[in-house]
Amino acid sequence: MPDASYPAPLSVSDGHDTALYGKDPAEGLVALHLVRDASGREAEPARMRLYWRRDFDHPDGGTVETEDVPFYPFMLIHDAELLRGFGRERFRYQRLDASVKVDDDRGGQAYFRDLVVFTSVRAYWDAVRHVERATESEKRRPDEIYFAGNPEQLYLMQTGRTLFKGMAFEHIHRLQLDIEVYAPDGFPQPERPEHAVIIVALSDNRGWSRLLHAQDLSEKALLEETVRVIQERDPDVIEGHNIYGFDFDYLLKRCQLHGVPFAIGRDRSVPRQFPSSMRFAERMVDFPALDIAGRHVIDTLFQVMSFDVFKRDLPGYGLKVAAKYFGFADETRTYVEGSDIARVWDEDPARLLDYALDDVVETERLARHLSGSTFYLTQMVPMPYGQTARTGPASKIEALFVREYLRQRQALPRAAWGSQTIGGYTDVFVTGVVGPVVYADVESLYPSIMLQYDVRPEDDALGVFPDLLRKLTELRFETKAAMKATDDADARAELDARQTAYKNIINSFYGNLAFSLALFNDFAEADRVAATGQDLLRQIIRLVRADGGTIIEVDTDGVLFIPPEGIRGDAQERAYVRTLSGRMPEGIRIGFDGRFQKMLSYKKKNYALLGYDGRIKFKGSSLVSRSTERFGRRFVREAVRLLLNEDIQGLHDLYLAQRDRILAHDWTDGVVDFQRTETLKNTVEAYEADVQAGRRTRTASYELAKQRAAQTGQPPRKGDRISYYLAGPGPAFEAARLADAWDPDAPDEHTPFYLDRLDQVAAKFVPFFETEHQHRLVFSPEDLFGFDAAGIRLARTERALEDVEDDVPF
Repeated sequence: MPDASYPAPLSVSDGHDTALYGKDPAEGLVALHLVRDASGREAEPARMRLYWRRDFDHPDGGTVETEDVPFYPFMLIHDAELLRGFGRERFRYQRLDASVKVDDDRGGQAYFRDLVVFTSVRAYWDAVRHVERATESEKRRPDEIYFAGNPEQLYLMQTGRTLFKGMAFEHIHRLQLDIEVYAPDGFPQPERPEHAVIIVALSDNRGWSRLLHAQDLSEKALLEETVRVIQERDPDVIEGHNIYGFDFDYLLKRCQLHGVPFAIGRDRSVPRQFPSSMRFAERMVDFPALDIAGRHVIDTLFQVMSFDVFKRDLPGYGLKVAAKYFGFADETRTYVEGSDIARVWDEDPARLLDYALDDVVETERLARHLSGSTFYLTQMVPMPYGQTARTGPASKIEALFVREYLRQRQALPRAAWGSQTIGGYTDVFVTGVVGPVVYADVESLYPSIMLQYDVRPEDDALGVFPDLLRKLTELRFETKAAMKATDDADARAELDARQTAYKNIINSFYGNLAFSLALFNDFAEADRVAATGQDLLRQIIRLVRADGGTIIEVDTDGVLFIPPEGIRGDAQERAYVRTLSGRMPEGIRIGFDGRFQKMLSYKKKNYALLGYDGRIKFKGSSLVSRSTERFGRRFVREAVRLLLNEDIQGLHDLYLAQRDRILAHDWTDGVVDFQRTETLKNTVEAYEADVQAGRRTRTASYELAKQRAAQTGQPPRKGDRISYYLAGPGPAFEAARLADAWDPDAPDEHTPFYLDRLDQVAAKFVPFFETEHQHRLVFSPEDLFGFDAAGIRLARTERALEDVEDDVPF
């Protein structure tokens, strides 16, 4: 057990604010679900089943007790008159406080004025249809109703309860699941009887593991045993990597094939599957979500993708790649290619069993590393754990606001129309190789501005926005201080997960102001925050310049600069940043975010930093783009290091070596080095329709997705990733081949194309040389007189002071 410095589990009864954690301090609620009858329909009257975990610190997690309670679904409606003619015995309503005049053009603080509560879920949906018919006949706007969420979320909002109060992350029972399928003739297809599940690997966070496999059991018996073991272990959470898109979907279909009820719900019900989607930056992924009564699902694939939205340096999202990236892959880990699973099962089944067990072990480690902040968010947000994991920040913020407005019986606003006009301040003033460099940023710039300058949405009648933001910020500072004070690794990890949860919510407040669908948006206030941020950064620029420093780049909330003469070394540079902070307005703190030997300044928000430990940190995608093949990304990284060290001869040698390897088909990692991977951003059907209508041209990824579907019988889905290479000249959609088809013994990649790709990548470095001619000498195999690095100089460009002053935005 952790030492005495280990943080006590959060408890609302210890004085934590009800606006953050809900009004009900009840601890140990781990799951809930709407009670359904034997036919799968909701019970009438509605009831919610609650699962309470007792004795958190007991070795086996303690017992789980159930409680069925009445549940009254509710909605918020602009005017209860819209329910005229609907059975009065089926609902009750209460007029909320609407003392502020409604402004229908803007939205208004009192738009959703009536709280309507229903006797059953059926009455709830009947009322929705009734209002839709009424507004359609009167040609009124379609947003007369505000839907506060699914039944479980409604219950949590209604009661002020949240999951996991009083618990630490280690207290929940997490089970990991992974399956292997025997499919010797292509991608596994659950509809084909011969493509059977041969292994189900299971483990949990209590040190237990189990392998169920076809050496001992028929597939039907294997599926039945899987259900029995899950019921016996009774986890709160089931985790898996791509568990939505593959494992659960496959198990459900194989169970249907064999007539086996996949009854893994806590009430022994079969899970409900429904289409869903998640957005990760510019990427949208469709998947078949699963609702398991009394249990949560965490897909570590989505956790890895969410992590990469901010880091942008993951080489891939697969389990093995992610485990290596985070350092969770053991040296003795067993690896088997997906296409070899059937063969290995036939020839060496023990090896495949080891492989499957390693999969669930790595899944547990990934989930443990990436799930902590979601767990602590769930203690605050009125949502089930799995929903919190797959819901965007705007929805979480709004759920907190709505819950508090309901508690105080205050009418809610409607989302305002409009858009933000002012953005963050980014600019680059010096390009080239420079150093030494200090990075100073305004700590929590936008949250600090919102707190210091009393930023709040105009329609926030209760002042919930600034109140929540202030309390979350205080909690985060307290938690970070406790994290720094403890020497216990477990305690530090726990506290770090908590402060990350607070940080995630805090950073969403500004985005909520500028989100067009948010009830509490306010574009004018969002602009005020951005404009104030720009002004603060201008102050930092002026202070550093006045002291004799050189600003290299400004990026939204911080500046990179060469410190003034005489300020060198860690201690002096930190002290200088402290003096800058002391010269800023009250409530605005500048933090020391790092010092670096050299910086390769390229363009706005695109640079490389060489640390004093020899490590290089990249920012932006202009230098190292995801769309560039792996050999190109590797070339750029090595070239950047040589540039930072001003090693011109090394750059030339690197180029010649890479060129020779392309000519010799000498790839470090085989086809992975030169393949391109693209995501299907739409369905194949929509792609074909667009092609036929002339809205787009044919592309390699979609054509190959269709080809693969014809070979495997597995239909492509939006969000699928297609890896391919070019095997000849001509249009890419004709010359492309699936990466799996490449044969290292008979390489057929189109060498001229990849030589040209190398030159395209090398062209990124033109700005770092005094002339284009010098750049061509470095990155060219042709030199009749021999290459001489001595005459080549790197360029540094600095904008004039008056230009910078004119360009700084207000």
